[in-house]
Amino acid sequence: MRFVVAAVLCCLPLKLAALPNSVVGPVFQANSPLNGQDLTQRFLAADMWQAGAELPGEWQDEGRVASSEISHLLARPKLFGNEVVLLRAVHRDDRLIGLEATFVDAGSFFGYFDEELPADLDRRARRKEIERRLAERQREFQESYLETLGSLTDGLASISKTKRPDDETIGRTRVLRAEVTDYPLENKVLRLIADGRRLIRVIISQKGELPRTWLDPEIAELDTRERAARLREAVVTSDDGTVSIENLRPLPQGYRPYCGLNSLAMAARHFGLHIDEDWLAVAGQFQNTGSADGSRIVSLYPAVASEAGFGMDRSNRFDATAARRALANGFPVIVWRRFSQERDQLHTRFARSYQNDPGAVLPDPAQPDERASWPGKDAPLHASVLTGYHDERREFLFLESWSGRDKPRRMRAEELAATAYLTFVFHP
Repeated sequence: MRFVVAAVLCCLPLKLAALPNSVVGPVFQANSPLNGQDLTQRFLAADMWQAGAELPGEWQDEGRVASSEISHLLARPKLFGNEVVLLRAVHRDDRLIGLEATFVDAGSFFGYFDEELPADLDRRARRKEIERRLAERQREFQESYLETLGSLTDGLASISKTKRPDDETIGRTRVLRAEVTDYPLENKVLRLIADGRRLIRVIISQKGELPRTWLDPEIAELDTRERAARLREAVVTSDDGTVSIENLRPLPQGYRPYCGLNSLAMAARHFGLHIDEDWLAVAGQFQNTGSADGSRIVSLYPAVASEAGFGMDRSNRFDATAARRALANGFPVIVWRRFSQERDQLHTRFARSYQNDPGAVLPDPAQPDERASWPGKDAPLHASVLTGYHDERREFLFLESWSGRDKPRRMRAEELAATAYLTFVFHP
């Protein structure tokens, strides 16, 4: 299993020119007048939390988690005197119910560790140089982490005027459980999430609206049977016979070794869990190395299923029948598969062709040349989310954790069976 985890870091080509997504996201690119402004008092003001209140700045929609609408600010302001890496807003019934400010995130800091090295170094020298550079980056990150945590802790204590904040625990499963610190502030709560290694986040919420579970309140009220019924309601059959799950949206992973995490976060949101890839990286014990090597990513998959009240089966092969059964019931299927840029481009071209001509077909898998073009055992691994299927065409629809790929593409069942390394099938 360690080999699998190590291989996930290669799920995208490591040269920037080959990346199918932006290295620097729109939040970093945004030239907003809010950049660098401290918006603490503005966001703590009572009128910001009234129904219909308009938040300052430009916000990018991220989709829904059950009854909640998620968006993030296209700017990098300050809160509590510290610069925010990402600011998310959670609305329910047209009313702000939570602001989630991420101040430190190891995934964004380290990205993929693939720095260029001098060409004249031998293998041993290259390894030593990599270790030296990585150790330097780790020291830099740890210093920034501790400085930010100290500043935030002092700021939260000062603004809440409390000497004894409340320690709380959220999450049902041991793997996903989070220890948090709550600072009361009049009719609000400032919740600090800091694992000590990778992530520092503060959630601002009204009192009584911070749950002790990752589940959306609307989903938490339902029993397992009712939750499964909601998922089935999201399945549609189009005129051409394609069966698919509606409203599954990619969560772009950026320049991070997170394809397995972002794919899982997509499924988690579909199940009604307010869990993102950054907390999954913490729970999966990702190391601050710019890779997935040494993490416990596989343990996250059954934990997410259990947190939502469902089950999950893992297999080292792709079972098309099991995948269709899960998808027909509204459960996405995640496949770790061998990846190649050439096949990725072919599936992209075919998606365009099929959109213009529903009679278009993928290459015949019975042809030797076609099978020879599939990535082999030495190819890097990538995680994809299956969202639908077409029986007669023997095709499966899949989404990636890449920006700009928000519409499912199609792959033959034969190619999936030949290239899948691990398959995660969720079920009631």
